[in-house]
Amino acid sequence: MLGAALAIPAPSELLDNKDRRIVNGTDASILDYPFAISLRGGTGSHSCGGSILSELWILTAAHCVGATTVMMQTVQVGRTELSQKADESVYRIEEVISHPEYDSRNSYINDIALLKLAKPLTFSDRVYPVRLPHHMFEVEDDPNDLQVTLVGWGLTSTGGALPTKLQRVDYYVVPNEECNAIHTSTIYPSQICAAYPGGGKGQCSGDSGGPLLHHGVQVGIVSWSVKPCGAAPYPGVLTKVSHHLDFIRQHTRILH
Repeated sequence: MLGAALAIPAPSELLDNKDRRIVNGTDASILDYPFAISLRGGTGSHSCGGSILSELWILTAAHCVGATTVMMQTVQVGRTELSQKADESVYRIEEVISHPEYDSRNSYINDIALLKLAKPLTFSDRVYPVRLPHHMFEVEDDPNDLQVTLVGWGLTSTGGALPTKLQRVDYYVVPNEECNAIHTSTIYPSQICAAYPGGGKGQCSGDSGGPLLHHGVQVGIVSWSVKPCGAAPYPGVLTKVSHHLDFIRQHTRILH
């Protein structure tokens, strides 16, 4: 899975805003990840990922939404295999709240947004909220416990095919100091990096906005990455959820 491109001096080395999905993952079931959602464009096709926070709120990346989101985009829930049909799994969006300090020109910092649905979700074994981290939770605090999981419907390779089913990939957190030394753009404390040793696995087109999980808790939101997808030694860069809990709570009143 790969995230959005960075606005830096060498754009040819980076993924553009439409190139963001999972590389070398395996099939997964929505029953195991009932919080995973697909953010759809005007034609009903998948554009980005996201996660369920509550009956009315969805968490995604700020670069996945814009001024036309309420009119042109919808959210599909409870599906392992996506459909472009407008059935009971598709919900309209009533409101979009992007982080006020989101900056696509500065390493996509604060790349986080909240979507309020026009009607509440009905929870089931296929539709259920994700768990959020505790305040100041940092995966890097334990160097012996760095494995994370990414789920989504992103491309299986740069310029590759869309998967027909939800995908997952297991890889590892890269400490911010190391990630910052590899990338030409600054990696901030509010971001988290992940990669597979030697490359070949990771985020790609369509994965943006989707959840990075550590022991079932969402610790990251897919933001951006160098292309081709999964290229070594460049880790994928994600928004660190624990640094934005106040933003989430302020607007959604969610306490978990």
